[in-house]
Amino acid sequence: MGIEMNQLLEGIGWLPSKVILSLFVVGADDVVRRPPGSVNLVNPIEVKSYCMEDPDRELGDRAVYEHDLIFDAVPDALETVVTGWLGAAVDAGAEVAWFGFEGSFHFDNLLTGGVAGELYGVADVSGVVTALDDERRNNEAWTRQVEDFRMRLLSGT
Repeated sequence: MGIEMNQLLEGIGWLPSKVILSLFVVGADDVVRRPPGSVNLVNPIEVKSYCMEDPDRELGDRAVYEHDLIFDAVPDALETVVTGWLGAAVDAGAEVAWFGFEGSFHFDNLLTGGVAGELYGVADVSGVVTALDDERRNNEAWTRQVEDFRMRLLSGT
């Protein structure tokens, strides 16, 4: 029986003929401003990076960047791609990293239960967790996991 990923595929394939995996990273600006190295990872055809402005300094001196990994199609072994990029981000020094749908980011909802259903992978030094199938991403256990990452992130402020 296959994994049900309809919402995920819609969330990452909203651009015609392109798939965008949006990787968000939090940490020191000089660490997270560049996407993590792509050693042993499936490389996108293009990466677009954006600094997420934090005028209220919700995260103190830490920066948040979005790195849009653009592919021609959904990568084979999507879970391997997601876990690989998340692990690479943390290995490069990010305090936390996650993949989320376009429009899922806002400082007020950073890794909250309210956006958990729009996130499909999260990582920090404690490890990497993913929720590629719709059922897993939309249940209470996933929400609690996402909120645990938030608690660890905010305890470092």
